[in-house]
Amino acid sequence: MGRQNVPRDQWLELGAECPHCGERVTEEMVYSWRPVPDDPKLLLLWCPDCGDRVEINHV
Repeated sequence: MGRQNVPRDQWLELGAECPHCGERVTEEMVYSWRPVPDDPKLLLLWCPDCGDRVEINHV
């Protein structure tokens, strides 16, 4: 599992990279928003390519 610090605007525009396999993970792959989708400081995703869990920490 990897955690990345990504600015929210960049994440919404480009997505982020899975630290395990390099696959692009996007908003459609989010399974948990904390605390809420409107202001998520921490996103939890599954990478569809390798099945790894990815955490995106908005800065």
